[in-house]
Parts: sequence; C-alpha cells; structure tokens
Amino acid sequence: MNPPVVTVLIANHNNGKYLNGCIDSVLKQDYHGPIIVAIIDNGSTDDSWDIIERKCLKGNPKETIEEDGLLVVEASTSTNFSFLCIKTDLALGPSEARNVAIKRTIDKSFSYVTLDADDEMYPNKISRMLSVFKNDPIRIGAVYADYDTLDTSNDKLIREYKEPFSRNRLLQECIVHSGSMVSAQAFMDTEEETGYYDRTMRVCEDYDLWMRISERFLILHIPESLTLVRVTGENSSSTVQKDIWEQNWRRVAEKTAQRQYAKV
Repeated sequence: MNPPVVTVLIANHNNGKYLNGCIDSVLKQDYHGPIIVAIIDNGSTDDSWDIIERKCLKGNPKETIEEDGLLVVEASTSTNFSFLCIKTDLALGPSEARNVAIKRTIDKSFSYVTLDADDEMYPNKISRMLSVFKNDPIRIGAVYADYDTLDTSNDKLIREYKEPFSRNRLLQECIVHSGSMVSAQAFMDTEEETGYYDRTMRVCEDYDLWMRISERFLILHIPESLTLVRVTGENSSSTVQKDIWEQNWRRVAEKTAQRQYAKV
C-alpha cells in the first residue's frame, strides 16, 4: 500500500521574514511519504513571492497557469516533495486562500495540515499525526496536539497544553489547535456553500470547521508539542478588532444551532 499524500497548507500575507523557516520546517519532516507543499501568497506586498520562487521553484520542473486573478505554479522534485505555489492579486483572507489550495489538491490528498506562515512544524509532526490517523482512518476526521509559543519580543518560550477532546468542551470554547491534521474526507463531507473553511469569516474559521467535523467524525488529541507558534503582535488575535471576534463567535454558535435544528 502506498504511503498517504499529506498536503501542508501555508497561507502567507507579508510574512516574508519568517517564510524561509516555515518552509524549511516542512522540508525537514521525518515522514518520507509524498508531501505537497501548498503555499498561497495572499496579496503580499513584501518579498514573499521572491522567497517562494527561490525556495520552491528554482531548478524544479514546473507548470504555470494564470486564471481568475491567480498565478498558479506547480513544481515537482526528485524527492518526496512537490509544490503548489499560488499568488493572488488581492488578499483573499485566510479562509478563502486555504480553500483555493484545498480545491486543487482534494482529489490527491489523504490529509491536510494547516501551517501559518510565521510558525514552524517540528520534524515529527506529520509522521506522529499520521500514526494516530492509521488507527481508524475512516472515523477519525482531525488530530490536534500541543504546541510551543515563542514571544518574538523577548524570546520567551511557553508550552501550551491542550486538553483531551470533548464535544461538550468544544461547545464552550475552541480547544482544538488551528494547526491540526484534517482528513480530506472530513473536508469533503463538511464542505458548505461558503467553502471548506467559511470564506465569510476572518477569524474563528477553524473553530467553525471543528464544530462541523465533530458532528460527523472523531477528533483526537496528542499530548505532545508538535508546532512552534510565534507571537509577533501581528497575529489575528492582536490585529483583528474585538467586535469582529465576537461577531464570528456568534456566527459559529448560530451555524451550529441551525444544523442541529435541521436534523430534528
């Protein structure tokens, strides 16, 4: 049986100063099965695309197309990695940026890992998460883990311990990490008119996804730190206004209630 294809989703907007480390963390994974590195340069105005071209495309056979305001470049390597690099003219928002990449890879991927462009994966992240998925690949929809936060203002590193999954706790707050591994089947079975990730939501889009997945699949927790998360002061938790956060939290609750009523 061939090893499963894992796609790493990296939505980037003006994070060029961290992009090298982010991409390197994927290329250093100890998983030797096929990995698609899907990078969406989401309306960046810094040198992000130059970094992507140099890091992922230079010297690799590639195919380029332009359509619907997107520059799409696919490149293959002699190793287990392939690249899907997408440049958008305008910033689409993180949800729609990821949706664009998922749509282009959903027919060839077993699972996805979302990685913010200013974060890094530890070398065993993909292999460790896949080891859990293999226990029940049909019923498991998502796997999440602990992570470390690095405050870039003072280099303080803090371990963030996530709690074991509970549907009741998920109804109270988002206990699942945004950088989880999600099966392609879970994305397909929970897709809405607004996309795999709800494109109308600027924040809480991952919480909305976990709620939908938890209604149809198992979600499991790994009590190990598998990701380095940078706290830069430019994260959405710091830059998005409080009223937008509150609006999106209400939206998640409303959508959840609507789905429950529809089942009655």
